[in-house]
Parts: sequence; C-alpha cells; structure tokens
Amino acid sequence: MHALAHGDVQQRLRLVTGLILFTFAATHFFNHALGLVSLEAMDTLQGWRKVVTRSWPGSVILLSAFLTHILLGLYKISRRLTWRLPFWEAAQIATGLSIPLFLITHVVFNRGAASLAGTDDSYAFELANIWPALALEHSVLLLCVWVHGCIGIHYWLSLAPWYPRVRQALFALAVALPVTALAGFSVAGRQVALQVAPPGATAKLQAHTHAPDAATEARLVALRNGLQLLFLTLLGLALLVPVVRIVRRATGARIEVTYRGGPTVRVAPGPTLLEISRMRDVPHASVCGGRARCSTCRVGVESGLEALAAPSAAEAMTLARINAPSHVRLACQIRPVHSITVTRLVAPPVHVARQAGQSNEAQGVERNLAVLFFDTRGFTAISEARLPYDVVFILNRLFAEVGEAIRSHHGKIDKYLGDGLMAIFGAEAGEAAGCRQALGAARDIDLALDRLNEEIIAEVGQPLRIGMGIDVGPLVVGHIGHAETAMITVIGTTVNAASRLEALTKEKACQLIASVDVLTHAGLSPDVFPREEVAIRGLSAPRAVALIDKARNLPPLPQPAKLARQDAPARIAR
Repeated sequence: MHALAHGDVQQRLRLVTGLILFTFAATHFFNHALGLVSLEAMDTLQGWRKVVTRSWPGSVILLSAFLTHILLGLYKISRRLTWRLPFWEAAQIATGLSIPLFLITHVVFNRGAASLAGTDDSYAFELANIWPALALEHSVLLLCVWVHGCIGIHYWLSLAPWYPRVRQALFALAVALPVTALAGFSVAGRQVALQVAPPGATAKLQAHTHAPDAATEARLVALRNGLQLLFLTLLGLALLVPVVRIVRRATGARIEVTYRGGPTVRVAPGPTLLEISRMRDVPHASVCGGRARCSTCRVGVESGLEALAAPSAAEAMTLARINAPSHVRLACQIRPVHSITVTRLVAPPVHVARQAGQSNEAQGVERNLAVLFFDTRGFTAISEARLPYDVVFILNRLFAEVGEAIRSHHGKIDKYLGDGLMAIFGAEAGEAAGCRQALGAARDIDLALDRLNEEIIAEVGQPLRIGMGIDVGPLVVGHIGHAETAMITVIGTTVNAASRLEALTKEKACQLIASVDVLTHAGLSPDVFPREEVAIRGLSAPRAVALIDKARNLPPLPQPAKLARQDAPARIAR
C-alpha cells in the first residue's frame, strides 16, 4: 500500500473528508480571487460551483464530510492525555476548533437563507451584508481554514518521495491563493459598498435578492445560536473526557517506563508511549504527529513486549513497510499497561534543533536518490607491506581524486568505508539528474585513476584497481548517531543494493555495475552493455543490472535540456 494511504479507518476517514473540504475551500477562495476581475466573473464561477455544491449529491457529500471531520477531530481530542505537542500540531488543532464557530454563522446566513427564504445569495448580496462590519471576521475564517488544511496537506504529502521536488512550488501556491482571495474579497467588497451607498440602494438590493424577512432572520439567528451551542457542548465534553481520565489515573497504579540511555519515568497506564515522552519532556522523534504514517517514533521494546496489544492495521502496515523485526513498535500506537523498557531507534529532535539550517530530514524523511559505492581492490595486501603513514598518504591521494570527481558532479560523500566510500546524488536536482551525476562521477573517477596510478606506481608497485556500484530508489534521510557524534546519513534497501552491486564487480570482473533503472533515468539505453538479473538480499525480486567493463566506456550522457520535461519538477523545487 502506498505511504499516502497508510492509517486506520479513522485516519483514512479524516484524510478523505479533509481532502473534500480542502477542495471545496480552495475553489471557494479562487472564486473570491476573481473579485480582482469583476463581480460578474465571481458570480459566473459561483454559479458553476453551485451546480455541484447545491445539488443533492454535492450537499450530502459536503455535509457528511464536515460532520465526520469535526466529530473525528473531537474524538481524537477526547483521547489526548497531554497537550505537550509540536507547534505545528497545536496550530492545526487551534485553527480546526475555531473554524466551526466562524463557519456556522457563514453557512446559516448563506445556505440557510437560500433554503428557507429562497434568497439569491449572490456575491453582491453577501458582500453588502459583510462589508465592512464583518470583513475581519470572514478574513480570519478564511485564514484559519487555509492554515488548518495546508498543515494537514503538508505533513500528509511529506511521506511521498516526490514531495521535496514540488514542495516549493506548492508552497508558492499555498501563499498566493489566500492572498489573492483576500485581495479579491476586499476589491469586490469596496465596489459593492459604493453601489449600495446611495439612499434606497440597499433596500432595492435586498428586495431584488429576496433577502430574509424579520421572521426568517429570527429563525436563522436561533439556528445559528443553537448550532454554536451544540458545538461548544461537544467540545466541552471532548475536553472533559481527558481531564476525568487524568484525575482517575492520578489516583491509580503506576507503571515504569525505562528509556535506554535514560531516563526512567513512572506514569499511570493509558497514554501512548509518544504521549508519555511528551508529558515527561523525553525527546522523541515524530514526523507525522502520531498518526502511524511514518516510522520515526519507532522503538525497540527490550522488556514488556508480551504485555502490549497486537499492532493495529495501520501500525502493522508501517512496520511491514520497513521490514521491522517483531520487537520494534511505534511509540505513537502502543499504550503500555505494565512496566516497559525501550530504545528509541531514531535520534530525538532535541539534538537536531541545534543544527542551523536543517529541515525535517534530520528526523527522517524518504527521498529518491542515486547511490554510488566505491571500493579499492586488493588494498589490504598493499597496506600490509607499508608503514601506516604511507597508507594514509596513498588513501588521501586516492580520495582527493575521487572526491573531486564526486564534487564536480554535485554529489555528496555520505561516509568513508576504509578504502572505499559511499556518495549520494540528486538531493537538489531529483533522481533523474542524480543518476546522470552518479554515472558522470563514475566515468571521471575511472579517468582520474589513470593520472593517480602514473603518480604513485613507483610507490605502490602496482596500479590501483577499483569497483563501483550504482543504484537509485527510495532512501530514508535521517539524523543517526549519539549526541554530538550524530550525523545526517541515509539508510534503506537502495543503499544495500548499491553496496551489493559494488561487491559483485569482483565476481563479474568489471569495474562498474549499475542498475538498469539508473541508466533509464539518466536517458541511456541499457542494451549497449551486458545485462543480468541478480538477487540482492533484502529485495524480493531480482534486480536488472548492466555490467560495464570500464566506467569510461559509458556513452555521452544526455544534456539536461534534452530531458527538460522529465526534470521539470526538480528544477521547480530548486
């Protein structure tokens, strides 16, 4: 199942209903933006929208989505046992709770008037009643709806590997739409205010649009007040439930939660492990906000595993996606009822926050990158016959040439592995460009080896030989390690595959093995090289690879201009 579809039934319902409401809001705000053109343009698009939203199917879908989304949100609040949470999650909850109070008034005096009095709720009618007295209230409603929706969309799409390439473009749209909507609302509001300024103009407009009479308006006010009171009552109950549970827990039994590396805390059973971490200020990574859509909060359960409930469907899907062993669980899903000892498997964000300029990648995000593994053949035998300082000199000369080839092709050395290294490509320009960069770096490494061998052949006594493997695919970029030694690195099956391809170059007697996907993404035909299907540990299916005798034999790589269509999203993201 795709990462964007992960979650239990409640999460999927919140997602689907949220997307329906977000789509409605986006088209509504675009309608507002047409105020920069004319009132006629606003009413024309509004008419087309009403064909959908005022139909029985459209009305049922919208009302069902709104009620379901609100009720599920209130239910989730009732399950909370701590309000210590990230700022973005607090902002989403605050805006979400404020929306119904504003929206009930807007809907009752808009759709309600149209249903009860047959009012033509055109933009002229609405703006005449809104501008300027209620303009601020409606502007706040627009911003609350948009911020709430965009936060949810952002953290939902963050699970998709392609999202980093389009994030900046989507952010620009997310800023542009409300800005233009408020501008159109303001321009049209001022225009209508001028139209109804002459004596009798307002009464004429009210009569023309069949505005509600006094009796109908009183019914609408009563309906508005009743709905707001109902929502506030439900919100009060939702907030009361966790208070009652906290009071009951305060007088009940305690369990001991031990975090490997510290601390040990005593709490009443009930909250999730992630909530316990937040309640007791224990740093704990969580990118998706406790929705089981990512695995950054995962822990290894060292004791107490048998007392935990079996994984839910959402948790089981996420754990299966990362091939987690049986003792690994998601902290946002498990609710310890007995003492438990755990190890946090992703570096908590407390260290990450100190690294200026780092994004959520530090906590673990999935990216599609090209990976190059490089190794020096027979270097152990070479080093055994030399002094350690001589070995360091040779390795530094080798890595100087290899590093320059990688740098010149916009790659990044992720780690050194004795007499080898791992480099990643495409972090800025996308996977297609990353594949071209990795192949270009491999070719330059091969050519640089000739120059290096000429310099050190007298010292080494034999030419240095190398092997390289390149693969492309999803990787998890995360902050891995302990305290000040932690660093941003990548892990995943693509890393394992590239390492395995490099090791196979010994067996296949070639210098470079690249997956067919790498050549295809780079715009090269894999048919010009011998091809094989190789089994790679961790992958369920064999991998199609190309055996390349020498990296210098790679054909000229297509220029980016020829692949403009393929790389367009990557360039936008930059």
